[in-house]
Amino acid sequence: MGQPDTRPRQPLCLLWAIPYLLCAAFSHLFNDPVSHASFVWLPSGVAVGAYLLTARRHWPMLMAGLFCAQLILSFLWRGQAATALVFAITAALSSLLAAWTVQRLTPREGDVSFVAALLGGGWLWLAHEAHALLRLRNWVSSYLAGVLIMTPALLGLAHFRPRRSGGPRARDLALGAVAYALLIGATFITFDGDMIRNLPYVVTFELTYLPLVFAVLVALVWGPLGGSLAVVTLAFMVLYQSGQGEGPFVAPDNPWQALLATQAYLAITALLILLVNTLRSARAQSLERAEQWRGRFELALAGSHQLMYRYNPQDGSLELAGDVQAALGAPADAMRDLDALLARAHPDDRSRLSLHWAARRAGTQDMTPLLFRLAHGAGGWRLISDKGSPLADFDGSVAVVAGMWRLGEMEPGTGDVR
Repeated sequence: MGQPDTRPRQPLCLLWAIPYLLCAAFSHLFNDPVSHASFVWLPSGVAVGAYLLTARRHWPMLMAGLFCAQLILSFLWRGQAATALVFAITAALSSLLAAWTVQRLTPREGDVSFVAALLGGGWLWLAHEAHALLRLRNWVSSYLAGVLIMTPALLGLAHFRPRRSGGPRARDLALGAVAYALLIGATFITFDGDMIRNLPYVVTFELTYLPLVFAVLVALVWGPLGGSLAVVTLAFMVLYQSGQGEGPFVAPDNPWQALLATQAYLAITALLILLVNTLRSARAQSLERAEQWRGRFELALAGSHQLMYRYNPQDGSLELAGDVQAALGAPADAMRDLDALLARAHPDDRSRLSLHWAARRAGTQDMTPLLFRLAHGAGGWRLISDKGSPLADFDGSVAVVAGMWRLGEMEPGTGDVR
């Protein structure tokens, strides 16, 4: 009979209600000055990020905390208990389902956020509020934009680990700082009403692409955390300026169109940076895995007292892998071609070694090991057993010669080639 789970439930997950309330206050502070609707609902991103960073067994407690926070907000801003309750239930369920979808399912177009917006919009319709369809579209956009902006930022911050070594170079730090400063300057110029007031509409609209260029550059140089920082900075500046009734998307005669344009701009920016971060992370992970396998392979070569070689007959280059310095007392590039290899060979072995490699370049398949000696950098001769073979190309010619050198004992002598 299984033992009951006696692990204490972690009340710390309830602390997510604090950033949820702060982001809600920020989103509400910079509502559209005409329609009084939210440009971006940042708490949705906080809630989804909180679920993704919390163990699933604590989700019920987290859901209760976020539900209470949203209930308080909805009651303070709307004043009707029934409406506040519906909004709190919808927000709690939509964030929970969104997080579950991210973890378990492939996101599809119009995911669970659309369901949440549909429920909220339906309630507004039943409550006979004006512009119900427009509010529905606004809720969809603001919810999605909040998730795209805040969730990657929270996940990137939570998974960030400072490195003692191997971090970004000073040049990359400086370049990223310059790009970040240009992002702030370009965003301020583009969305500041005083600076763009006298410019043609076409020019002001084209200027909106400039912050995107610098945001992508920050993401490329500083990585996913830098990309998230760029998106959050851009979003906060755009929300602040748009909340003041400024920016290229402001249209006094059609506030809802300006609202949706701002939401679409921020959502597209977040998606663009997510794509850049995904591609960069995939490349970094591939390089890290390749480096790990390289380290394992070199350890295996060192443990088995072997070296690996690869000879290219097209350019005559010879590559050695393994601890060449310890084996031969010389760096790997000291034998970059066959002439350098023959120069380090024992005088009594050079003729046999030369014939051996001539046969390999001709495509002869002979797996018989060849014993020869190479000069050690510290003096003496290293006995080596060479076992390899040529590999044919599609036309039958030799594409590469590859094999292994098994390291033998050292023989005394005057084999110094320094």
